[in-house]
Amino acid sequence: MGQQEADVEYLLVLDTGDALRGGGWLGDLSDGEVIIAGMNRMGYDAMALGPEDLELGPNKLDRRMGEADFPLLSANVVLTSTGALLAEPYTVLEVGDHRLAVLGLTRPPSEPLAGFEVLDPREAVAQYMPEVAKEADAVVVLTNLTYRAGLALAQDVAGIDLVIAALPGQLPEKAARAPGTGTLVVTAEHASPQHSGRRVGRLLVTLGSDGSLSGEQWESVWMDSSIADDPAMAELVQEYRP
Repeated sequence: MGQQEADVEYLLVLDTGDALRGGGWLGDLSDGEVIIAGMNRMGYDAMALGPEDLELGPNKLDRRMGEADFPLLSANVVLTSTGALLAEPYTVLEVGDHRLAVLGLTRPPSEPLAGFEVLDPREAVAQYMPEVAKEADAVVVLTNLTYRAGLALAQDVAGIDLVIAALPGQLPEKAARAPGTGTLVVTAEHASPQHSGRRVGRLLVTLGSDGSLSGEQWESVWMDSSIADDPAMAELVQEYRP
């Protein structure tokens, strides 16, 4: 997980969610279709579903999930019509000789959402941790819970190696270690309406032979004019413009 693709042995691209709507007019106009197309082109490995993604409704969200070349995850969202999980709770990625589990958690919405019920995130992660731990050498919780809630979760639930949370009041200056468990906690961008994608969190870590994470270096990178537009991505965006 890390910096430039040429600088690291393995690169994972992850998203904490709330990405498919509300972040920009083109994404809203296409009901998130252009967002999924762009994420496919960027080679995303996984995304956690957020409450704003759920606002697309069951039918549109099902289409977006079908278009994605990567898993959209949530261990705590169920369909009210059936009580079944909306998405896969976790995925296991091959990272060299290791298996890395990424478990998705959805932040409870401020108001009920038609078609979905968002269950308690802590109960969901506690439910799946024994299963996930058997399948993977290291466990990442990918969530749009607030940074403080993510840090509290890392303190309460043993066995998590990394929590990637979201929506901080202020971006912390470095990665944190949860007291007691030592779980590594970082945060993604605090996306604001019509202004998402202004920052990208970049984490560089060493994955040990025992699946432990160490030597962490974290920073929040501005996507400013010093970073040239990718021609293929610019062409994609142009395709979706009215």
